[in-house]
Amino acid sequence: MKIDKIDLPNIPYSFNDYPELTKSEVDRRFERLVGKMTENNLSHIVIYGDREHSANLSYFTGGYDSRFEESLLIIQKDKLPTLIVGNEGYEYSNVCLLDHNKILFQTFSLQGMIRDKKKYLRECFKKCGINEKSRIGIIGLKYFEKGEVDDPDHTFDIPLYIVRELSVLTPLDDILNANYLISHPLTGIRCTLTHHDVARFEYMNNYLSNQMKEIILNLKVGMSESEAISVFDFKGIPFVVHPVVNFGKERVLLGLASPSFTHTLKKGDPISIGLGIHGASIARTGFAVESEIDFIGEKKNAVNEFYFPYFKALKNWYECLDIGVNSRDVFNSVMKIIGHKRFGVNLNPGHQIHLEEWINSPFRADQNYELRSGMAFQCDIIAFPGEPYIGVHVEDTLVLADVELRTNIESTYPNVFERIKIRQNLMKEILGIAIHDSVLPLSNIQSVLHPFLLNPEYAVIAR
Repeated sequence: MKIDKIDLPNIPYSFNDYPELTKSEVDRRFERLVGKMTENNLSHIVIYGDREHSANLSYFTGGYDSRFEESLLIIQKDKLPTLIVGNEGYEYSNVCLLDHNKILFQTFSLQGMIRDKKKYLRECFKKCGINEKSRIGIIGLKYFEKGEVDDPDHTFDIPLYIVRELSVLTPLDDILNANYLISHPLTGIRCTLTHHDVARFEYMNNYLSNQMKEIILNLKVGMSESEAISVFDFKGIPFVVHPVVNFGKERVLLGLASPSFTHTLKKGDPISIGLGIHGASIARTGFAVESEIDFIGEKKNAVNEFYFPYFKALKNWYECLDIGVNSRDVFNSVMKIIGHKRFGVNLNPGHQIHLEEWINSPFRADQNYELRSGMAFQCDIIAFPGEPYIGVHVEDTLVLADVELRTNIESTYPNVFERIKIRQNLMKEILGIAIHDSVLPLSNIQSVLHPFLLNPEYAVIAR
C-alpha cells in the first residue's frame, strides 16, 4: 500500500438518453409477483406504503410513491389491481404505469384534512374480493427472523388498524408476512436487476459520484457544512436518505446529521459526507488535512495503522466478489483484516441497494448465500472506532453481472457499458484492485480513498 497522486477519469453526466421505465417492464414485474403468489398459495397481496417506505409501491406501480399519505396496492389473481389512496394521492396516482382500479379512502389523508366521504377500510377490501376464504400476504418493509419475534409469519410492520380491518374479513391465521418475496437477499424480486435496471442505476451513480467529487474538490477551511453541500447540482431527483455533510468529531460521530449553517470546517477536523438517490449511495469519511505531516499527536500513525489496513480490507472485498461466491467468504475477507474492535466495524461490510439505500444484506457471519448475477451492492465498510482516528468510510455502488447480463447491457446501452469499462480500468490499473469481469463499478470514484481530503489529488493505491 502507498499514497500517490492519481488522475481520476473525467466522466461527464447527462440525462439526455436516460432509459425511462416502460409499461412493459412494469407489467413483467407484476407478472413475477403474481407468479410468487401462486407458488405460495396466496389469493391476495397487500402492499403498504407511506412517506418513508414507498419503494415497493413505486416498483410495482411504475412510479407511484406515497408523498404525503399512506397507500395500499391490493393484488388479486386474474383481476385488475386496486390502489387505495387518500385525497392528495388520488390525482398523483395517475403517474402509475400499472393498469389499476382506484379507491379514495380519506382516512389515509393527513390529520384534519376533509373527510366528507368516510368509509371503513374493510369496505375497500371487500371490493377487492377479500373474504373469509382469502389467504393474504402483507408486504410492508421487513420480514422477521426466528429469535426476533415469537411468530415471524404473523408479525407485521404496517399500521395495526390495517391488519385489524383485514382480520374482520379474513382469519388472522390466513394473513401472512410476505416481505421475503420482495426483499430476501437471494430470491427477492427486487434483489435482482435487469439490464434496464442496471442502466438506470448507472445513470444515477454517474451523476451522484460527480456531485461527491465536486463537494470534495471544493472543501475549504472556514466553510460551513451547508456551504459545502451548496455545490451539489440538484436535478430534482428525490433523495432516499437525508444528505450528510458533517465537520468535527462530535458532528461526524453522530453519523446521520443533516448539514448545519453554523458548524464550520477547521484544519484537522474529521469530515463525513453521504449522499443517496434511487439506486445510488456514496459516502466518504476522512480528515481535513493536506498531507501526512498534518496528522499530529495521537493521529500521527493514521495512515499506516488505520487507512492502509482499511484499504486492504476494501481491496479484499472487491477482489472476493464474483458470481457463485459465498457471501460469508466476502464477510470474512474483510473482518480478518479489520474485525478487531480497534477498527470499530459494527455494521455489515456491504449490503444490497435498490430504490432505497438498503434493501437487505447477505454479508453476515450467521448467514451464507451464493452471490448471483444482477445483484446490486454497496461496498459499505464503515470503520468508526472513535478517538484518535474517528473513522473512515468509502462507499460506492456496483452490480454483479454474468456474460449474458453484460452482453445485454452493452448491446442495449453501449454508453453505459463504456463508462463501466473506464471504471473497471480505474480500479485495476490505477488503484491496483484486481476485480473480476463480473464486477461492474457504477461510481466514478469507485473505491477511491483520499487520505487527505484537502488535497484530493492523492489516494491510497495498492500498486
